[in-house]
Amino acid sequence: MEALRQDISYGLRMLVARPSFTIIAVLALALGIGVNSAVFSIVNGVLLRPMAYPESDKLVRIWEKWGGFDQGSVSYPNFKDWRQRNRSFDSLAASRWQGFNLTGGDQPERVTGRLVSSEMLSVLGVVLAIGRDFRADEDREGATAVAIISDSLWKRRFGADTSAVGKSLVLNDEPYQIIGVLPADFHYFTDVDILTPIQAKKTQWLQQRAWHPGIQVLARLKPGLSIAQARGDMTSIAEALGQEYPNTNKEHWVTLASLYDATVADVRSLLLMLLGAVSFVLLIACANVANLMLVRASARQKEVAIRSALGASRLRIIRLLITESVMLSLTGGALGLLAAYWGTGVALKALPSALPRTNDIRVDGSVLLFTLAASILTGLVFGLAPALQAASPNLNESLKEGGRSGSSGRQGLRNALVVAEIAISLVLLAGAGLLVRSFIALNNVNAGFDDRNLLTFDVSLSPKEYSDGSKTRAFLKQFVETIGAMPGVRSAATTELLPLGGSDNESQFYVTGRPKPGPSELPLAMQYVVSPGYLKTMNIPLLKGRFFEDGDTQASGLVTVVDEHMAKQYFPGEDPIGRHISVRDGPDKVHEFEVVGVVGHVKQENLDTAEGAFVAVQFYFSSAQTPDEYQYPGSTLVVRTDTDPSGYVSAIRGELASMARGATLSHAKTMEQVRGDSISDRRFTLILVGLFSALALILASIGIYGVISYSVAQRTREIGIRIALGAGQRRVVRLVVGDGAKLALMGIAIGAGSGLILMQLIKSFLYGVSPSDPLTFSGISVVLGGVAILASYIPARRAMRVDPNSALRCD
Repeated sequence: MEALRQDISYGLRMLVARPSFTIIAVLALALGIGVNSAVFSIVNGVLLRPMAYPESDKLVRIWEKWGGFDQGSVSYPNFKDWRQRNRSFDSLAASRWQGFNLTGGDQPERVTGRLVSSEMLSVLGVVLAIGRDFRADEDREGATAVAIISDSLWKRRFGADTSAVGKSLVLNDEPYQIIGVLPADFHYFTDVDILTPIQAKKTQWLQQRAWHPGIQVLARLKPGLSIAQARGDMTSIAEALGQEYPNTNKEHWVTLASLYDATVADVRSLLLMLLGAVSFVLLIACANVANLMLVRASARQKEVAIRSALGASRLRIIRLLITESVMLSLTGGALGLLAAYWGTGVALKALPSALPRTNDIRVDGSVLLFTLAASILTGLVFGLAPALQAASPNLNESLKEGGRSGSSGRQGLRNALVVAEIAISLVLLAGAGLLVRSFIALNNVNAGFDDRNLLTFDVSLSPKEYSDGSKTRAFLKQFVETIGAMPGVRSAATTELLPLGGSDNESQFYVTGRPKPGPSELPLAMQYVVSPGYLKTMNIPLLKGRFFEDGDTQASGLVTVVDEHMAKQYFPGEDPIGRHISVRDGPDKVHEFEVVGVVGHVKQENLDTAEGAFVAVQFYFSSAQTPDEYQYPGSTLVVRTDTDPSGYVSAIRGELASMARGATLSHAKTMEQVRGDSISDRRFTLILVGLFSALALILASIGIYGVISYSVAQRTREIGIRIALGAGQRRVVRLVVGDGAKLALMGIAIGAGSGLILMQLIKSFLYGVSPSDPLTFSGISVVLGGVAILASYIPARRAMRVDPNSALRCD
């Protein structure tokens, strides 16, 4: 311990005595360790931290599997049968999204809620901040309307007053008694302000086994049981239900996954890719500092030789130098931790909304331990090779020449480190280049509609005042006409489903006049219920036939417009206009529609959805022909304008307030924003990988410059002799730059070969470009080679100005 104390004391003096070296090395390490700690804080929060529920490993998500859906929403009657018949779970809970108009204040407010079965919070193991949980008798039709509110709504509506429990909220024109407040750290449902019992209000989808209205199911395993055992139990129940209800449940199965896997499955590979990419930056930083240490070791040859001559063992010298390296990396790690605090905060603001568990991301004890471990390991990695080199000096040569000359072995190791830096940089740059090309390709994808100058928003009307579907339809028609008449507005329309909006709505159908498939064999199509002007407002191209017209009403024959995929797949080689399709509405009801038009296909779910993917076919129905009982008191509107559409929101909100008391306008966005949000995860990945690549390129350039600059300094006498013998400046420049070019070429060759293999790992993140795209690899190679030559040219200019007389005198 005394020897270690002496090593630390001496190391501190050496670092302070050479401030330039120390500052450069610490900054390089702080950069590498800091970005690694920041990314690890994200990975730790999303992937590694246990979920914030008691015995979270017992929580299981359950879906219905049918018609090609592995994770389909659940029919509520099926959920009730699962809950009653299963032998694997302590309890099951169901939930469904529900929006509410919150009135009674200065302005009506649209809030997001969830309809939940009474077991939901107990399944999660959540304890309310104040108040009580739902009782079983409150989760039934006709029970007193009660609600649990979020911490944020409690604070903004009641000022965090505990007397809020027992008071009432007016939701959708009905009073709900507040019985509890969720804890501030409750994040199972994202941005939810209201929880109410799922069965308290009578609705058709609660009764219909054929309906799958977005219900999600969560369960808690019994002690000692595994998911595999529960899967077998639930499969048996699904088989029994298929026999009991063949019209609705035949070939309906179940899918089970732990809550953790269900939450992070879509982002696990993305985060691991980012962690791997940022690790490359740290490796390059290590290589740079190792080069600095090698240069410094060359300057300390005499010191090391004297220590050896006085009896210091090789192990003692290695320990001294390694201690200095670790101290250097710990200093860099401390600065890197500060950078991680800042970087994590920036990342939390930039993280895409699709990334789960962002509330669990923070710089905590795990991140501190990671930074400490990374700092120590980094110090060992970049310090070991220089220490081994320096600990074996040639005593005669070192003492005779004062340790001023570098050995060819050290120069070879420095060159190898630079080659490694260039190779790693090329891999990172190639990945960034492929992601850039992929992102550009996505931005250029034809989504099937024109998103320019297009505004979208949701309108919600008073359910009590607009309980009559015909009244709602009349209001929406008048409201659309009012907006359409506003100056600068070209057209407006309504729709129940917005492209790229994160929702879907499928219906089973078959072609009329052909053999009818069985209930489990009916194909699915994406269903859009729109006002007559929707297709024109969206600029969806008409390929054949006509759009909807004002004459298409409930009094006329039912009509539909289909997309080009449906026309090709179900009417190959024939004209679909005038043909009929039958659409299933519940287990026993079918509506027949005449095809009057064919339009282009719209990218509904993702811009990168492959052609021919499941549920690719689409059909449109006119809202004017929708039965009154299916008319929801509100709709999504799209408005096309002559200029920036976001400037029209205030005027439209004013018109809505003047036309309908208690109505709300929410989720106002331009379609360009909606499109951008749909690829926000790719944008986030591109920004981070691009940042890492830029850092790698800068560090590699510094590494090349340092090696070539040191080489010039070591070869001053040789260069002086060459100039004295008549070598011109161009020849000297060519000699020095040539050395840098050789290193660059070797690094590019190794990096290109490695990159072709490693890029296969990010294949799933690419769109419209091959992971071995030759244009990307060749372009990156040219850029990296150019940067290497530029970094070599600066010391080359210094070399061509060497004075032969001075060079020969100095050595």
